[in-house]
Amino acid sequence: MNKTLDVLLINAPSPNPGSILSHRIQGLPPLGICYIATWLNSKGYKAELLDFYIRGVTLRNLDERMNNQQPKIVGISTTTETYKSGLRIARHIKAYYPKVIVVMGGCHVTFEYEEPLRSGYVDYISRGEGEITFEELCDHVLHGKQDIRQIDGLSYMEGDQLICNKDRAFICDLDRLPYPDRSLFDIEKYSYPASISTSRGCPGRCIFCAATALSGGKYRMRSPESVVGEIEYLIGMGHKHIQFIDDTMTASIRRLNRIIELIMEKNLNITWACESRVDIIDKPLLQRLKAAGCKALQFGVEAGNQEMLDSLKKNITLEQIHQVFNWCSEVGIAAASCLIIGQPFDTPETIDQTIAIGLELQNRGAQIVFSISTPYPGTYMYNHTDELGLEIINKDTDYYTTQTPVYHSKNLKAYEIQNRFFDACVKLAKNNKSQLISAKYKKVMDEAMKVSV
Repeated sequence: MNKTLDVLLINAPSPNPGSILSHRIQGLPPLGICYIATWLNSKGYKAELLDFYIRGVTLRNLDERMNNQQPKIVGISTTTETYKSGLRIARHIKAYYPKVIVVMGGCHVTFEYEEPLRSGYVDYISRGEGEITFEELCDHVLHGKQDIRQIDGLSYMEGDQLICNKDRAFICDLDRLPYPDRSLFDIEKYSYPASISTSRGCPGRCIFCAATALSGGKYRMRSPESVVGEIEYLIGMGHKHIQFIDDTMTASIRRLNRIIELIMEKNLNITWACESRVDIIDKPLLQRLKAAGCKALQFGVEAGNQEMLDSLKKNITLEQIHQVFNWCSEVGIAAASCLIIGQPFDTPETIDQTIAIGLELQNRGAQIVFSISTPYPGTYMYNHTDELGLEIINKDTDYYTTQTPVYHSKNLKAYEIQNRFFDACVKLAKNNKSQLISAKYKKVMDEAMKVSV
């Protein structure tokens, strides 16, 4: 590990590694920075990764890399939850390696770039997609090419003046990006090592999600041939289960059907899981998914009341929810969903209904998770707090984990939201325990009936 690096890309850690959002819980490799590193390496630069989500990775590991490989540029990827951790890493680098250029990117600083730049620890913010912006920044910093003001998607300081270059145009042809080079991280340290991103953006308009703002309302897809090619690449590495990480991989049924056809034509013999929506799934499609190796689907249910679903701009119905979860049970695909407690329009009564639908879906075999409504930068909730009647009481991003309330809503105080969240989690756990006891009793009885016969 003594080769000199141009760029070291860092995945900042969560201050709450047990949170729902934590990659340590999700067990997913950092494909975002892996895409950037792979792109830079394809352009002649030397880039590597350091993932602080891996258990045991500390600042000592960072110092070893900094001293042995002497990267000229360090990029730090952050979410809202990991922003302050990323800033602490930036501060450490500036304190001990002051000549190193520090760049920060990710969904949080794409919208909230002024604070990190004024901190004095961050030289540049890369907003939005990072591949080409980072390449052009490397051209400028390492080779004196490119006028810094002509690098789209970049924010920085000139003296006391905050400069924001124009937004970077989105990469329309995602097939031009090389597959993320999995040799850049220790893939075996992840629970779901073989993950794939098949698209960018989301066609939805949910008020609690920043995907629309991040993607400019555009939904871009890789071709089925490119997706299946990456599946074959991962199979070649010895992986047989694929985790698709798109917000909604199934948005285009035509593309999805072609992916299914290719998987079956090539007899790839894999299992896989992805996220979907209840308004675009029918039973015949579920049967095709099952035949192609799909083992699990996650759906964003979010609420158990139609008025609440409409206010969240989910564009789905309770009937669709019940129908799809029934079909999943019948077909034999595991279903999962997250439901939100304390969203802006929630009342004690609507929370009761959300908890009730969560328990009902759990009784049908679905895996259910409750989370607390959180106004992330870039979301409609974040940008319209006054309109929605939200009073933000905690701006400390360390607590933006979906497990701690950070606002009073017009109907509920923060402590009430927290109490109802605990109530939902306890009921879910008790219901699950009851199911396990019932299943165990049924198994015992079945065995007893066999013996008696």
